Amino acid sequence: MDAPPTAQPNSYDEVPYKSHPIYQSHPDVMATVATLFGMSPAPLESCRVLELGCASGGNLLPIADQYPDSQFIGIDGSARQIADGNSMLSQLGLRNVELRCQDILTFASEKPFDFVICHGVYSWVPEAVQQKILEICNRSLAPQGVAYVSYNTFPGWHMRGMIRDMMRYRADSFEQPQQKLDEARGLLEFLSEATNVEGDPFGNVLRQELETIVRRVDDYYLFHDHLEEVNLPVYFHQFADRAASHGLRYLGEAVFGVMSTGNLPEGVREKLRRFSRNEIETEQYMDFLRNRTFRQTLLCHDDIHVERPASPQQMMKLRVASDALPDALPPEGATADTVVYRRGNPKLTTTNAIVKSAMHHLKTIWPASIPFRELARISGCASSGVSEKSGREVMSSDTEKLATLLLRCCETSVIDLHFTAPRFTKTPGQFPTVSSLARTQATQGNHVTNRRHELVALNDLQRQVVAACDGTKNRPELIEALCQALLSGKLIVHQEGIRVMDPDVLRTPANSFLPDVLDDLARRAMFIA
Repeated sequence: MDAPPTAQPNSYDEVPYKSHPIYQSHPDVMATVATLFGMSPAPLESCRVLELGCASGGNLLPIADQYPDSQFIGIDGSARQIADGNSMLSQLGLRNVELRCQDILTFASEKPFDFVICHGVYSWVPEAVQQKILEICNRSLAPQGVAYVSYNTFPGWHMRGMIRDMMRYRADSFEQPQQKLDEARGLLEFLSEATNVEGDPFGNVLRQELETIVRRVDDYYLFHDHLEEVNLPVYFHQFADRAASHGLRYLGEAVFGVMSTGNLPEGVREKLRRFSRNEIETEQYMDFLRNRTFRQTLLCHDDIHVERPASPQQMMKLRVASDALPDALPPEGATADTVVYRRGNPKLTTTNAIVKSAMHHLKTIWPASIPFRELARISGCASSGVSEKSGREVMSSDTEKLATLLLRCCETSVIDLHFTAPRFTKTPGQFPTVSSLARTQATQGNHVTNRRHELVALNDLQRQVVAACDGTKNRPELIEALCQALLSGKLIVHQEGIRVMDPDVLRTPANSFLPDVLDDLARRAMFIA
């Protein structure tokens, strides 16, 4: 077989895009949403995954590391980024991944894929490439396959696009990427200061963009997301129409909760129902309401029957996880039995003993998940049965109530749902083991990918522990590894302002550090069984 055509050099060779895990693009997320809407996605343990625009593999490699019996292909037009990815791939020794430097326009595959990922590409390529992305999603998806495509959307990008045009007008006068970045930032700061007049709406918008775009993002993000020559946002209905023209159906969003209208006032929900003839129109009107700038859309073949709304019955096929905590005090006016569970801003208020038992168990096992069936049983739900007439499983009344409530909790992010169990262990074990990927990342910087496909920030002490947890060292040997890191200067301990260099003295702080570090890493899903 001939090698695929390589891509031409591009701006990503000059300024590589930092590649990291995108949680919403993980096949587990896609399969979970697909299951909720009545599909039967492939098992993650033996699936095929394609990523279009994989950069250096920061999103694809951690997934491949979790599922060694599945097959992964990533393509990207940047030779530099693919070379970086293949360098990491050779260090990890993964044999189920292929990273190619290839133009999307030239991609073809005889074998179908169960999951297709295209993150941060669609809006930044010409229309011909956009059409090709959707064509690949149609031709290369397995019958029950799911594709993830992210893109910028109107109406939110009207204002952001105007500010992008201003920055590009200034940046285009310069040749070097760093000059372009510095001048774009400088212009926006100048405009923000010059329009700093009380009550000036335009000045307020500029200052808000200065905070969100310029001061909080890295250079690579500003350069590619805002200063690239091509940036083509669309209205959601336009994207859905284009997908339909390629034989694809809108399945939903990777973030399940953003499809919910439950947090809107009843009057607004009623008008949405009157305005909307189908889910496409509902989603478009919700974008108008929220001034949405970005979507992470899931697509499937247009012959798939999508069951809307999601049925509580589908919960029987999924797993549940949550670290929501109960409030110490019940809300004012509530009965003594009322408990409020919070997970950041989202909250669940309940008096139901079964629900309280379920939430308590979820917090106890976090970050692990549990099959909904088992959670229902542990929480005291009556057993479900099988209908004699249909032969299908029928939920008991309290099981259905729990499923309905937890489905609502998923919409508000109080709980997570999973298609399969994330591959990590809650306990470090006698010989704590971190993935070879995370260990390698720990030697290169302060951010690693955990087993929940999240980017985790580590301090220097945690980095040294992660790098040492290769499955061959028990705790005394890990302490010796920490002592060596302290002696070599990779870690520094001071006592009364003086750096400690005596190994026997260093062993005491190393002993005190290690248990807490291991426990913290376990809570952050870093260890593999």
